[in-house]
Amino acid sequence: MHCDRSAVVLLLVASLSHAQDAAPSEQEMILQLVQQVETLQKKVEALEAQPRTISPSNAGATSQVPSSPTPEAVDSSPRPSSLMAELHELRGIQWQGFGEVNYKALNQKIPELGTYGFVPGSAGNFYTGDFDLLLTARINDKASVLSEIAIGEGDAQTYSIELERMLFKYDYNDHLRMSFGRYQTGIGYYNTAYHGGTWFQTTADRPLVMEFAHAGGVLPTQAVGLSFTGSIPSGTLGLNYIAEYGSSDTIRPDLNSTTTTDENNGNHINIGLFAHPEAIPGLQIGGSIYHDRISDFAKGPTVRLGQTIVNGHIIYIRHGIEILNEGFLIRHAYEHTATAYNTPAFYSQISKRFHRTRPFFRYQYINADPGSLLADLDLRYGPSFGVRYDFNDSIAFKTQLDHTVRKGEPDLNGLHLQLTFKF
Repeated sequence: MHCDRSAVVLLLVASLSHAQDAAPSEQEMILQLVQQVETLQKKVEALEAQPRTISPSNAGATSQVPSSPTPEAVDSSPRPSSLMAELHELRGIQWQGFGEVNYKALNQKIPELGTYGFVPGSAGNFYTGDFDLLLTARINDKASVLSEIAIGEGDAQTYSIELERMLFKYDYNDHLRMSFGRYQTGIGYYNTAYHGGTWFQTTADRPLVMEFAHAGGVLPTQAVGLSFTGSIPSGTLGLNYIAEYGSSDTIRPDLNSTTTTDENNGNHINIGLFAHPEAIPGLQIGGSIYHDRISDFAKGPTVRLGQTIVNGHIIYIRHGIEILNEGFLIRHAYEHTATAYNTPAFYSQISKRFHRTRPFFRYQYINADPGSLLADLDLRYGPSFGVRYDFNDSIAFKTQLDHTVRKGEPDLNGLHLQLTFKF
């Protein structure tokens, strides 16, 4: 490569020597060309001398290490190039952003929760949803810091800033990876695999049972505390574990009104186990169990109940195929009484990539007792189907149709269009 550049310079100098009798303007032009080549040569040499920058970990949003039950998520979306990685580093802090623009319309005027800037009603409206910034910085070969900042749209196009995640991470070895700070609870698969940024999701929204609590979801999705994960020596079975101890503070808006439920959570413990068998690459089978104590202020200021959430999941992601299946049993048992409510829920999602097009289908179900804390949900079930199209490695468009059967209320049909991007 150096020889080629030297040859170009020699040719230009030779041309200059043969042009001694040429007009002054031609000689000046040749001198300028020689100077430009020399300048470019110095720039190329300087770039070649720079050390390569490690690409910012997409795993900040969807970790690919065995310690986290992470999908090959939207595997139609290649990782950023090395040039993009260099542009995304500032003083040792690597960053990446995710944004979205949405249009949504429902066919019923009966109140339905409006989140991320959506205004309920039969007339559709545009909204921006969440704008996420993911920041990571490596302290040494074992320690790093991760933070996720979300700027979310609220009512009347107001915006708020929330620290979705803030973690000090220490990877002792493959069997013990520790995180301290604010994290997304490892209840099931979806909440661990998909964090902020709808870019990573095939669908335009999350399954209702896996929706973030501040948007009407039924699970304690975020907490502050300690999280441990890693691999378990198990040969070809590929076992991994996750163990969490932390404090949740779930305040959940009701789906059918303007009221909210403050669960006043006590400290929780969550244990999960999952396997990646080598015999079937792309397959993950696992489950988790979560427990804490919460309040029911509607029945009294001192009424407490135990909350236990059991999950089981079967996931397959390979060769452009995505199959997600998760089931839940949410049990609320009131203390000092025999009263208990069990809420079953599940979702199934399947999609297949065809070049840049990925059609998908999802079915979800949740059945809450009218006397429980989740009475606003009652019985809900129905399908969603649509298609995601990736224009390139950073821009995608999703079209999604939803049909929801609601007990005691008219069926709810919705159209959701979403332009999502990363940068």
